[in-house]
Order: sequence, then structure tokens, then C-alpha cells
Amino acid sequence: MRVDYPLQRQVLVCQHRTCAKDGAAQVIATFQGKQIPNVTIESSGCLGLCGSGPMVVILPDNVYYWHITPQKAQEIIITHLIGNMKIPSMMHPRLHPKK
Repeated sequence: MRVDYPLQRQVLVCQHRTCAKDGAAQVIATFQGKQIPNVTIESSGCLGLCGSGPMVVILPDNVYYWHITPQKAQEIIITHLIGNMKIPSMMHPRLHPKK
């Protein structure tokens, strides 16, 4: 799924209890360690998907990625944020059901 955005994107990385326990600090550090044009990285409070984390939301694309590790964050950077291609296999299935 290709998205063509010259728009500013925002990456939200949940830092609430469960996500924090599951490694969200390392995930946000991975995103913050890269200079990505037109992208801001921010920590967020609970996204309401406890047990699915660490959670990452890409706005304005409205894409919710779940169980994100630093390695998966790298893939999101390369494929989604730079390559403008969503990664269906990493998208939360409850919010992005397969068609």
C-alpha cells in the first residue's frame, strides 16, 4: 500500500506502563536516532491497546503498528516513513483488519 505524502508526519510511541515494560524506551530511541525528513517523533500516553505494545502510531496516515521492537522500528523508518509504503504485516489487526 503506497501512500504519497509530502506532508509532515508524526510518530507517536506509547510510553505508558505496559508498553514501557515491553521496551518502548528502546523503540522511541531508535526513531529519535534517525534524521527523517518531515517527521516528528513524540512519546505518548496510553493509546488504549494495552497488551499490544509497544505501540507506534503514524499520523496523519492513522496507522497503528503493534509489538514494535527496535528492529521493527528500523523497518518502519525505511519502509513507511522514507519509502511511503505501509507494512500490513505489522499493523494492529483489530484496527486494520485484512480485507
